[in-house]
Amino acid sequence: MAVSMLKRIIYLIPPVIGLMVAVMVYVGYRAVQDNYAQTVRARVVQALNEGKSDLDSAIGSGVHLVSAMEAFLKVNPDLSQAQFAVLADALLVNMPAVRSLQLAKDDIVSHAYPSWSAEKSFGRKLTRIGPMAVRGLYNRAKSTGRRQTLTPVQHALEAEEIVILAPVFLPGKALPESYWGMISVHLDATALFRATGIGKTGGVLLALREAHPLDNGDAQLAGDPVVFDMDPLVRSVHVPSGVWLLAAAPSGGWTDSPYRNYILGFGLLAVVFIPASLWAVTAIVMGRLKDRERYYQLVHSAKSIIMRINMDGDIVFCNEYAEDFYGYGPGELLGKPLVGTLVPRRTLEGRSMRRYLDRLLMNPTAHPFNETMNVRRNGEIVWVAWANDSVRAKDGTSIGLLCVGTDITDRKLMEEALRQREKQYRLLAENVTDIIWGLDADYRFTYVSPSDEAVRGFKRADVLGRHIQDFLTPASRTRFKDILGVLDDLTESQDHLASATEDFEFTCADGASVWLESRLGILFSEEGERIGLQGVSRDISDRKLAEALREDVERMARHDLKTPLGAVIGLPDEIRRRGNLDSAQETMLATIEHAGASMLELINRSLDLYKMECGTYVLARTSVDVLDVLEQIKAEALPHISEKGISVGIEVLDGEVNGTLPVSVDAELFRSMLCNLVLNALEASPESASVSIVLEKRDGLAITIRNQGEVPLSVRETFFDKYSTSSPARGSGLGTYSARLIARTHGGDIRVVTTNPGETSVIVTLP
Repeated sequence: MAVSMLKRIIYLIPPVIGLMVAVMVYVGYRAVQDNYAQTVRARVVQALNEGKSDLDSAIGSGVHLVSAMEAFLKVNPDLSQAQFAVLADALLVNMPAVRSLQLAKDDIVSHAYPSWSAEKSFGRKLTRIGPMAVRGLYNRAKSTGRRQTLTPVQHALEAEEIVILAPVFLPGKALPESYWGMISVHLDATALFRATGIGKTGGVLLALREAHPLDNGDAQLAGDPVVFDMDPLVRSVHVPSGVWLLAAAPSGGWTDSPYRNYILGFGLLAVVFIPASLWAVTAIVMGRLKDRERYYQLVHSAKSIIMRINMDGDIVFCNEYAEDFYGYGPGELLGKPLVGTLVPRRTLEGRSMRRYLDRLLMNPTAHPFNETMNVRRNGEIVWVAWANDSVRAKDGTSIGLLCVGTDITDRKLMEEALRQREKQYRLLAENVTDIIWGLDADYRFTYVSPSDEAVRGFKRADVLGRHIQDFLTPASRTRFKDILGVLDDLTESQDHLASATEDFEFTCADGASVWLESRLGILFSEEGERIGLQGVSRDISDRKLAEALREDVERMARHDLKTPLGAVIGLPDEIRRRGNLDSAQETMLATIEHAGASMLELINRSLDLYKMECGTYVLARTSVDVLDVLEQIKAEALPHISEKGISVGIEVLDGEVNGTLPVSVDAELFRSMLCNLVLNALEASPESASVSIVLEKRDGLAITIRNQGEVPLSVRETFFDKYSTSSPARGSGLGTYSARLIARTHGGDIRVVTTNPGETSVIVTLP
């Protein structure tokens, strides 16, 4: 629980540090932003204060001029033009923004400086000269008795001027007698605003406007009016009869610090990279710790013996399984020598294990794997299979041996038991008179018992690795292929316990042949895959010779019977020529004649079978219509068909030409083969069943005779064998045998299919 909590805390460190870095970046970002904003604001404030100071000084100079002139007039109300010129010249020495100074005694222009500035106005009343705005200002100044200021936006003068009007009242007199007249000062607005820096100065925009414009007119006096939309800093400038507003803002507006993107960019990288790096480092460290923990758990919980041995042959490490396996407590094996504690000092053959261990320590690659006999603490003998590898220092020198062992005691016991069984098997196999042999999946010999040499004369080395068909006669090769098909069918129905018996004619070393009755069984792997055949063969040459002798005797007897049989067949005709026969006698003669002809046909057929068995039969091929032959057989078997109520159908899938299906065969043999197969199908079919005959001619002729009813299991393996029959009372067992012999004589073959439940199919293929 504590380790899990520690891991969680360790994994929380990177995001916490990332959060701290993000906070630091944000604080730094805000500090830079605030510092930049303060610097810009300080620059704006400085420009604003300087502009206000200059503007106050410029406006104040005009106001001071008015005040000085007003004071002089109160002392000397009868001021002459000459005196006025001298006084004005003295007062206007340092006032370049003052365009003109005029005095209007009793509201009539009486003095002007410079004199040319009011040449047209001398002697005229103020209320009749100038624009309406100036006249209105005059009336307001006279009625209020206070100084008034007229800005350029409030009049329509050609030149931009600021007009200051000040009424003069003489002391010691009451109104209206105390009213002397009006002082008018005209200031150059452009020069005044330029001198105060209104506009753009040092990256700061300045603008001037009236706080309360008259008649809702334009209030802008100087500068760009957009400054007042830029959240500017504003100062109030007091002028006679009003207030002006001086605004200042940075030329580009109140923008962010130019280092903002760099701070945010590098800060974002730091927020991502630093935690990611810490996370990667943490993951690597934790992964190594986890790997180390897994390694520790693997080593100590593995069901294998893990040991480390130093160069002196002492045990310096062993896992818990090793201690439990050998019966020692925790740490008891550490420091003890391997040889003498767990490994006997000498093997069963007397070899020194200490010397073997020294060689292993010097060169582990020479024996990376070995099996040794070990001794547990209680003295029990066990066998261990070791995988060895050297343990090296940083400089590459060997400092010990790492050994991983697996308990193979059970395997050793099984191997010993198998060796004993193998000895017994070999003793049995090599001393029996029967031949025991084995084939691989390609039907090549993998084993043959010594008795084979005694029977066939081949050395074992001459047989192993060769195909079984190299030692079979041509007829037996066909038998071998047939028995493989039988085994396949039996395997599907009887699982892996199928076996079959067949007689094969094997060749001998001296060129002769020998008949072996062989019992064959299929060998399977643990996964159920076929890996070969196992066979046991017994010499039956004497039996085969006896059978051949019997057949020779029978054949000679049949041949000798043909001579007296000729007389039996010929006498009925001779008796008929003599005449005087009644119907009963005629019938008996016909019976004798028919029986003799049948007997002769059987004798001739048996002789033909013998020729076909020997391979000496010569086919008399003619073109035969298969459909016509089948119809004749069907007609001859009509009584049997009608008796059992069987329906017979003939179907041609391909090859029919104008209603015929020609094939080149020996007519008599071909008809005999089909007759045997069709009659067998009719006899095996139950009553009211059906028999179908399907013909297909492509590369050759395929005839499928399918009937209801299954071949008995007892004769499936020997269905085409000689004298094989399921009902000895009804047949001799030569029908299917002769049919296959005829088909093979024609270069074809016959096979039986019993895979479909409830029916049997016999398939004849002819080239």
